[in-house]
Amino acid sequence: MKTKRVLRKILALSTGAAMLGATLTGALALDNTLADYPAPFIKDGVFSGLIVVGANAAASDNIGQSIILNDLATKAVTKVSGSGTVSVAGGKSDDIPLGANVSDSASYTFDQELQDDDISSMFDGTISFASSDYDTSEDLVINQAGNSLTVETSLTSSEDDYQTDIVLEATRDSIKYYYVFDETIQVNASTSAAPLEIKFLGKTLKITSVTSDVDNKFTATVGTEYFMNVEDSVEVLGKKVTLKNVGSDGNVVVDIAGTQETVGSTTKTVNGIEVKVDTTFYTSDTKAERSATLILGKDATESYTDGDAYIGEDTDNPNWVWNVNNLNSKLATTTSATAEFLGPYLGIENDFIFNDDSDNPPTVGECIDLPNNYISICLDSLTVADSNYATYTFEYENSADLSYAIGVASAQTIYIHTSQSEGLVVDGSDLSAFNGTAADLKVEKIWLYKEAGAGQGVGLANGGNSTSVGIYYQDVNDNKVKLAGTVSNETSVYFAHINYDNTKDTDVRLQLDMGWDALATIMNISLVPFHSTDLPDYNDNITMNWGMSSEKFSSLGATASSEEAIELQWGGGLTTNPISLGTKDEDHRSRYGIIIRDPKAHGSSDEVVLEIPGDQLQANVIIKGSAATTSTAGGSVRINPIPSSVAVMDSEVTSATAQNLIVVGGPAVNKLAASVFGLSVADFTPNEAMIKLVANGEKAALLVAGYEAVDTRNAATAVANGKLVGKAKVDAVVKSTQLNEYTVE
Repeated sequence: MKTKRVLRKILALSTGAAMLGATLTGALALDNTLADYPAPFIKDGVFSGLIVVGANAAASDNIGQSIILNDLATKAVTKVSGSGTVSVAGGKSDDIPLGANVSDSASYTFDQELQDDDISSMFDGTISFASSDYDTSEDLVINQAGNSLTVETSLTSSEDDYQTDIVLEATRDSIKYYYVFDETIQVNASTSAAPLEIKFLGKTLKITSVTSDVDNKFTATVGTEYFMNVEDSVEVLGKKVTLKNVGSDGNVVVDIAGTQETVGSTTKTVNGIEVKVDTTFYTSDTKAERSATLILGKDATESYTDGDAYIGEDTDNPNWVWNVNNLNSKLATTTSATAEFLGPYLGIENDFIFNDDSDNPPTVGECIDLPNNYISICLDSLTVADSNYATYTFEYENSADLSYAIGVASAQTIYIHTSQSEGLVVDGSDLSAFNGTAADLKVEKIWLYKEAGAGQGVGLANGGNSTSVGIYYQDVNDNKVKLAGTVSNETSVYFAHINYDNTKDTDVRLQLDMGWDALATIMNISLVPFHSTDLPDYNDNITMNWGMSSEKFSSLGATASSEEAIELQWGGGLTTNPISLGTKDEDHRSRYGIIIRDPKAHGSSDEVVLEIPGDQLQANVIIKGSAATTSTAGGSVRINPIPSSVAVMDSEVTSATAQNLIVVGGPAVNKLAASVFGLSVADFTPNEAMIKLVANGEKAALLVAGYEAVDTRNAATAVANGKLVGKAKVDAVVKSTQLNEYTVE
């Protein structure tokens, strides 16, 4: 299941309640937060625990239990592979190089402006307003005016904590959605009687006025619209709303959870719900034949200014804000990928920032979702499977047996090796002298050896020259170590290349820096990835600095058996300013996708260990609407079924601490809410639910419970819809406006 990770502050519950939970569950440290869900309930793809409702729970609690169980069933899977090409019906997909923008002018990225011909669910058509028809459309703009939505690794982002993860990073305002007026229109002609009605992010938005002296402020109906006959009822914010009567004067009588009032042309709040009468139908003196369209919600109408939180967002820390201007102009909208639009426009833009690991940026299998899940930008998968990597080790060896080649039985060498069959190729044509019968040699083991005055083999041009390095290999036919040729100090030379699956030829070459003399103390070996389109700038080099003493190799770095920052570097050729990695203790990933294993630990053993992919690794990014479908060739998972027996009633739990628990419903209906979490009915607030994670003996317990049944159901839906991801706390509050309309704080 795709999930959304969004940076947002979490409003904690009372300190007393949090401390009470800690006291009741003992001193066991809780290793997880809500951001880790479905962990710890799913580990290695297997669910462990019980999902508990009260024996006398309301139907909504039971539905909440089913929602959570069904969602967990989609997450109890083990990844078999996750690579290949992605096809999208109703959306767009692209393979984005690591470290690159998702959208820009490059040939291999998305267009910066996407419309209905890219995302089929986006609108492009005609609306009626002020007795005329107007062409309008929707526009998604990414990376407008220098903002950036990018695919990043630990190295391209300089964020060590990403380690080998690949993530989406986003600056503020990098994702913008617009409603565009393709013909000249006068938006400020909107009135309550004749509003401008559009489908905005898939939902009806009626603009009833524009502030005359402010170009970026408007008023609109934002509640949910209900058509009701007299005596019809609907549930709003967990309360029963009944239309009791419709008058010939346009007034209506409503009953909201026992409170009955008359509402006319002015919006009115009745028992906590704002009521706006949109239209009435008084067709007969018979009450049963009367009807009305009402707009109901926490707010039925609201005024917004550019930069305000979008509908339903946390007003203090929104993920999405309004992007509005020029509403008093009588013009058409002029779109642009490089600057803000001209003419009247209505839109939203992201107010969150993803730029380090603490932001929990989306990683593989996760999405950035616009409001209402109307459009999703997903880091769907990768182009190379995790299993399609080969290990290559570069190490200092002080006793290599070169006796067959040159009579040296214990040579100080740089030893390069892999278990991949013919995983290395010695490039004979690039050597100063070559001792082979073919242009190249396919091998698994290579040694580099240098010693002043030492012969490098009979008949070689530079034999015995102190300013040459011998390139040796193990012959795959007879397993004897032989001399391939030599390299002089005149220039930098590509002496070999990686030969694994589609990583071959010039994709990743091994370069020996020969800018040294007889007194040199350091010699460089670099891996140089290159692709003429996707990686053309030689900015992904991995450079190893090998120490020399008395013209012999002696260590990785200047000092043997000691990690040093400069001994391993990334990020460019010999003339650039690379990043030093030698003392970093995390795995890292390069632009090509090469994994550099724990440089510090391996550096202390005078070695560098690399995992090299079978092709340049790229990210399958998809942009889709809610109706789009995707398929990935080459990716699969193993489903680990969750037995129905994990769904139980509180009366069936004999030992609360014997297993993980997901407790659905508050203490009024579920006794575990009281015994495990220490809560009472008084701890709950109207129109709110709490999601709370605590230690439960040696296990963990998650509470999903609200003031009323509809609040509990909304909280369960929030859990299933991935709204916990990014909540790096143990408490969250779900505030309901009505069924399936809520915010998480």
